[in-house]
Amino acid sequence: MATDLIEDAGDGDYSYVCRIKDITLTPAFPEPGKDLRLDWTAELTESAIDLTQVECQLQVKLGVVTLIQKRYTLPGLLALWGAELSGDPKPPAGEWKQSWTFKLPREIPKGDFHLSLASYTADEANFVDLKAHVDFRKR
Repeated sequence: MATDLIEDAGDGDYSYVCRIKDITLTPAFPEPGKDLRLDWTAELTESAIDLTQVECQLQVKLGVVTLIQKRYTLPGLLALWGAELSGDPKPPAGEWKQSWTFKLPREIPKGDFHLSLASYTADEANFVDLKAHVDFRKR
């Protein structure tokens, strides 16, 4: 992947419906109050997955303190950060590309954040599992 901040935390046995090929962040290191673009290239192994029904379990930690532990649909999670799904909500199997621009709030506290995202299709198949580490402390 083009970024070290996000890692595919899947089990490696190819049981996931969405297999990540590349994730690129622009800028490479997110900053509070600025936009963050995420370009995503993956392979969908099944046809007609309803992306509007993908459930995402998001956990955000600041150090050892859990700030958020909540479930969202994929479109709901993207909307929370000012982005949306583009293209066919039930894409065919094969390459799947998305570009999302997230609006990072200026009020993000300086700290060492760990994000975990586990997601599942409507029939409870593993969709994708990601972990991210972003340090907003001054360098």
